[in-house]
Amino acid sequence: MSSDRVTIRQIAEMSEVSVSTVSNVLNGRTLRMSAETLERVRGVISTLRYRPSSIARGLVTGRTATIGLVVAEIETALFFSAVGALETAARAAGYNLIVCHARGSRDEAEVVTVLRTKGVDGIIFIANSEAVDNTHLTDLPAAGILAVVVNRRRPGPEFGRVTWNDRAGVAGAVEHLHDLGHRRIAFLRGPRSRDSTRERAAGYRRGLKKVGLPYQEDCVRLADYTADPLTWERATSELLDLDPAPTAIIASDDSVAAVVIRTSQRRGLSVPRDLAVVGIDDQMFATLLNPPLTTIRLPVKEAAERALEMLVDAIAGQSMREVRLATELVVRDSSSPEPRTNVSSPDACIRQGRRTVQSWKE
Repeated sequence: MSSDRVTIRQIAEMSEVSVSTVSNVLNGRTLRMSAETLERVRGVISTLRYRPSSIARGLVTGRTATIGLVVAEIETALFFSAVGALETAARAAGYNLIVCHARGSRDEAEVVTVLRTKGVDGIIFIANSEAVDNTHLTDLPAAGILAVVVNRRRPGPEFGRVTWNDRAGVAGAVEHLHDLGHRRIAFLRGPRSRDSTRERAAGYRRGLKKVGLPYQEDCVRLADYTADPLTWERATSELLDLDPAPTAIIASDDSVAAVVIRTSQRRGLSVPRDLAVVGIDDQMFATLLNPPLTTIRLPVKEAAERALEMLVDAIAGQSMREVRLATELVVRDSSSPEPRTNVSSPDACIRQGRRTVQSWKE
């Protein structure tokens, strides 16, 4: 029997129950229902391949089973990778997903207006941690639209939030390099306008303090991964021209780390023998670099899935909350245990561990 012609009344007749009982099964109101009745009704629903009309259900529940997803940098591989995972998870939860791209507050305000006209049940915002104006979001709860932000400041207590621990991630990378024998560890900062940059810079300072190394301003350079890659090369060269030069560099992201490796190799240095390199992101190309890149893995896919879970729970009546995920240091060959030739030097690197994963929370 075609699902288009199956009605709740037919299911009720075949199950020998009332129409209201079938409706309760379809809407998850089964706590007071006997296991035998529930199994019988579900069996008939499965046999008839019944699929409830989302339009009809929306008229009853006031919900559309549709969620909006607003991505700040959809062209960035790291954030785009979360879209597929989120769509799959949404579909499994019985929701349709409307994906939108918005760069900046003005674009986002327009996108939110469109999503509101579509009657979405909720919105997930995946951001790049750029400080933005949240004014256009503050009235969403009053309009009955639930929202969860990812990698972004929380607009208010009515909003859910999922983020990850950038500070602990970079601090852990410093500890890892120190354990390998590095005593002059440089850091390439990301865009000044992003919260993630401030958190990572704080993590760099924390890591140095924890291992007993002084913070040295000359070991920090700007390498804005949204800017011209030539600036990353210049920043790397400035670090390598220092006397003494750093024996390890933590880059602002994996793309910058790739330029650090290329620049150092062009200068006749060997990675990791002469210079250890650590990136941030764990993008797909990280394993294809020569050598494969040690990097801080950001849990972007997991954050998106947790945001969806939080939003679906909130639609069902649960309270919004804030979740902070751990980052992971994935150790590959760019900080491998390959020994240096000048091991008598105080800056010599004695490396250990390869292709291991360490989780950093606090």
